[in-house]
Amino acid sequence: MKYPISNHLIRIALALCVCLWIGCQASTLNIGDIGTSENPLEKSGTLTKSEVWSGNILITGNVIVPEGVTLTIRSRSIVGFEPTIGTAHQLIVHGTLYAEGEPDGFIILGSLGSDAGPPKSGDWEGILFTETSLNSRLTYCRIQHARGIICRSNLVQIEHCWLADNYLAILCDNVSPFISQNEINRNGTAIKCLKGAAPEITRNAIRANEFGIVCDDDSRPMIHLNEISSNYQHAIVCYSTASPEITSNNIILNGGWAVYDGGRLRDNFIRGNKERGPDVIERGTGRDSGQFYGVDEVLDPRASPVPNAGVEREGY
Repeated sequence: MKYPISNHLIRIALALCVCLWIGCQASTLNIGDIGTSENPLEKSGTLTKSEVWSGNILITGNVIVPEGVTLTIRSRSIVGFEPTIGTAHQLIVHGTLYAEGEPDGFIILGSLGSDAGPPKSGDWEGILFTETSLNSRLTYCRIQHARGIICRSNLVQIEHCWLADNYLAILCDNVSPFISQNEINRNGTAIKCLKGAAPEITRNAIRANEFGIVCDDDSRPMIHLNEISSNYQHAIVCYSTASPEITSNNIILNGGWAVYDGGRLRDNFIRGNKERGPDVIERGTGRDSGQFYGVDEVLDPRASPVPNAGVEREGY
C-alpha cells in the first residue's frame, strides 16, 4: 500500500537540503566571516579555494588568486594594505576577481598609512591581472595609494570606479580591457597603453593627473566620449607608432598639448589647452595647431562641447 507524502514533509526535506547547501557553500567560499574595524580579517598568501570577503580586511602580504579560483569582494568592504619597507603588497589575480560594489556602497582598496605618515602613492603595489585571469570585474571600487592596476588579460572590465592618488591608475600591457564610467583623478598617469594594446576607453572623467592617456609602442586604443581636463601635462600623448582613435571627447584646460604626436581626431571639442586661454576653441584641421601637435588626421572639430561625454554623475 502506497501512502501519499504530505506537503509538510516535502517542505521539511527541502529546508534540510537548502541548509545543507548553504553549509557547503559557506565552507567552500568562507562566506561566514565578516571583518570588523576591531577585528578585521587578515589575509595573505595563496588562496586554496574560492573566497568571499566582506567588511574590513587587512592585507599583510601578497595575496594570490590561482587559476580556477574566484575571489569575490562584497559591497562596502574596506580592504586595507599595510605599508612596508621594501616590497609593497600586491593582489595578483591568475583566476577571477569580482569586486563589485554599489553606487551607494563602494568597495575601498587602499593604504592604511603608517606611524611614519598618512597614506601615499605606492604604499601598496596594486592589482595585477595576469594572462590567465578570466572575466574579472571591478565596479564601484575606490582604488587609491597604489602603484596601479596592471592588465595583462583582455577579459577585464573596470567600470564606475574612482582611481586616485596612484602612480599609474591603469596599465594596459598588450591587451584590450574595457574601461568605462570611471573617475580617474590625481594620479601620476591616468591610463597607459603598451605594445598592441587596444582598449576601449569611454565615458571616463580623466582630470588633474600629471598625464592623461599615454599611448606607447604600437597601441591603438579607442578613446571616445571622455572628459579629459585639467591634467598638468599632455591630455593624450603618443610615442613610437601608437595611433589611437580619438572621437567625440571634451579635451579642455590641460597644461600641455591636447594631443601630442599622433592619433586620428574626429568630432572633438578642444579648448584652453597649453595655456592658450580658457576660452580659446581649436577649430583647425591641420596636423599642427596651437593646442595639438603632429597628429595624423583631424576631422570635424567642434565649436561646442560634446553633451554626453564623461561620467554619468548619478551615483557619484
